[in-house]
Amino acid sequence: MSALFKPSFLSVLLALNLLAMNSAWAGLAFITNQGENTVSVIDTQTNEILNTIRVGKSPVGIAVSESDHRAYVSNVDDQSISVIDTQSLKLIQNINIQGSPVGLLINPHQKTLYIADWTDDRIYLLDTSTMQVNGQINIGKAPAGMAISPNGDILYVANRDSNDVAVINTHSLEVVHRIKVGQHPFGVSISQNGQQLYAVNVVSNSVSIINTENFNSFTVKTGDHPYCVTPSKDGRLLYVTNTQDDSISVIDIAAKKRVSEIKVGQVPEGIQTDMDSGNIYVANWGSNEVTVIDGEAQKVIQQIKTGEKSRAFGAFIMQEVTNRIAK
Repeated sequence: MSALFKPSFLSVLLALNLLAMNSAWAGLAFITNQGENTVSVIDTQTNEILNTIRVGKSPVGIAVSESDHRAYVSNVDDQSISVIDTQSLKLIQNINIQGSPVGLLINPHQKTLYIADWTDDRIYLLDTSTMQVNGQINIGKAPAGMAISPNGDILYVANRDSNDVAVINTHSLEVVHRIKVGQHPFGVSISQNGQQLYAVNVVSNSVSIINTENFNSFTVKTGDHPYCVTPSKDGRLLYVTNTQDDSISVIDIAAKKRVSEIKVGQVPEGIQTDMDSGNIYVANWGSNEVTVIDGEAQKVIQQIKTGEKSRAFGAFIMQEVTNRIAK
């Protein structure tokens, strides 16, 4: 190529800038639709459905990995895990799993996906680099929701029928403590600094707020049949889905009390705060939609139609680089 046609430094810089302008950090919400065996993908910047992906039978749980560009889906009825490429938004693999996989959680520090086997009372460990199960942990009865410490060293598992939360060392794979909570703990979440754990007690109509250093705790009443919980962006509040009264309980952690209720769709289940915008996303199993709540105004700003029986049990929001060249 002659010197006349060599790209200049300025032209290369301009091209890179144009590419950067068309590449953006876009939040993606992956919503499992149990009634139609699909996952709806929502762009959390526009709140538009980007794609609907067919997965296994009765998808319930969801976990996302930003580093691997993967979303993992637990399919209860055909005992499998579906793997989605979060850049192409396509299904790339189904992995057979024994038992009844429900809760899912990624440990990004160890390239491990934890799979809660609801019926056989164990946690499977899936190596996400090989997509092979390489271990298991015998746990309490009917393990469901899980949370991980920020450094990946401690795994917390809610055991619904044991009425406790197991504390597991992720290196030794030993249960080092059990925290007694209310009746039928199901969804759990953890604060961004890892100092507090939140466990929803379905039958007790409460949420347990636990100090992860000494395991001291207190409970706050919620609505009827709570299911899942998420902290607010600033960590001051908790939002809890109440499946039997179609609402979200807003809890002031420092005040140790419920401060308000927000009406959403029918039978709300999965919930997560988008830590970019501060908005809260709620999957409504009974009305086949996702409710978006403005975290500052504490009010519903949008309803997004998804698939049949939307659950989104787990951490379903991720930040993903998308190269969407203007067309």
